[in-house]
Amino acid sequence: MARLAQREAGRYGADAIAPGGAHHAKYETFMTWAAAYDTGDVSRTRGIHEQWLAALPCPVLRLTTVATVADHLDQVLACLAQQRVEGPSRSGSH
Repeated sequence: MARLAQREAGRYGADAIAPGGAHHAKYETFMTWAAAYDTGDVSRTRGIHEQWLAALPCPVLRLTTVATVADHLDQVLACLAQQRVEGPSRSGSH
């Protein structure tokens, strides 16, 4: 949520999203929606995304660690290299 708040402040300006600012209402609505992503009962939630991922006919690589772009790139390349050797396997998602 902190990353989103920072992004929105950069996008619209801190004064614009502060109470009384031109984009405050829009900012509050967005932040409330974003906060409900993991547990919300709306059409765009983590649960729906997890169902969609589970139904994909291909492996899914999850980058869940805090790492540099270079480290994440290394993980992606390693996964692709493994897929070339072993072949695609849905049960072998990463």
